[in-house]
Amino acid sequence: MDNDSAAHFIYHQNDRHIEHWFEWWYLNIKGDDGNNLLVEFFTFRNLSNPLTSLVGVVVLFMPADGSTFESVKTYPFIRYTLDYEKCNVTIDGDRFSEVAENEYAVRYHNNVNDVNLMLNVSGVTESLSGLSMVLEDWQWMEWRSHVPLGKAKGVFSYRDFNGYHEYHICGRGYHDHNWGIAKFRSLDWEWGEFSNSEIPLSVVYGLVRSENDSFTGGLYFSDETTHYALLWPDIHIEYEGWEWINGFKKPVKLSMRGTSNNVSANVTIVLERAYVVGIGTVGMPYLMGNLSGEVEIHGKRYTLSSITGFYEHHFFNWW
Repeated sequence: MDNDSAAHFIYHQNDRHIEHWFEWWYLNIKGDDGNNLLVEFFTFRNLSNPLTSLVGVVVLFMPADGSTFESVKTYPFIRYTLDYEKCNVTIDGDRFSEVAENEYAVRYHNNVNDVNLMLNVSGVTESLSGLSMVLEDWQWMEWRSHVPLGKAKGVFSYRDFNGYHEYHICGRGYHDHNWGIAKFRSLDWEWGEFSNSEIPLSVVYGLVRSENDSFTGGLYFSDETTHYALLWPDIHIEYEGWEWINGFKKPVKLSMRGTSNNVSANVTIVLERAYVVGIGTVGMPYLMGNLSGEVEIHGKRYTLSSITGFYEHHFFNWW
């Protein structure tokens, strides 16, 4: 099992900037039936101080009709355990764990709305490893995409004013793991993940810009046997369309292209749908898009047409 999927806090707990600690385990599902799901187990700030730290779980269900159902569990002095040998996070009885090589299981329950989730995701393409982002001064972050493309199966259920709802989940899964020490309000980032299970191929990008306007990160590809990367500054991003969505300015069309060694790419992402994450109509948009274009790796050309995935744009000071 991959030790990078384990927790990391204890290795940095004496850092003088530990109040800016963050670590989370993220997973999403693009359902074959159009129903989508997001799960995140998170830890923030100095975990040695239960008065100031923030630990919890968020589950976001995004039905095919464009609505959302959100379940959040976090409160002061919440009980949790972290494993520093493997991915095995338990928060208030909920669990995110690696049960076999490149296979993950999530179990979640919330008495509010009687929410239950049982989910398994197994990797299809190679993991993306070693994505270190040194920002500036004392700020840094690490990012690992353990499952750029996986097979997902599970059951999700909850109750609301309309009664009991149960969904059988089957589709494409994605899982990554992030940790580091940084001031979030000073960080701008681009992230997205798109995949085609028929090829199979996954396209993932992650770029971070810090206070001095320097970028780190790149555009990453993986198939069943290996992974490749186009790193900044060998890639170029062009924003071709913007819209205000629920009070936030977001890109509705962007393109990325670049060439380096034996890898080249020219892809375009177009917004398909924006889900509102929050309470009622008050919240931030979470973007789902379609990626099209061409990728060439060691002379092998992939033509991608409208493959779906999620993407994020969090730029507080974008020019």
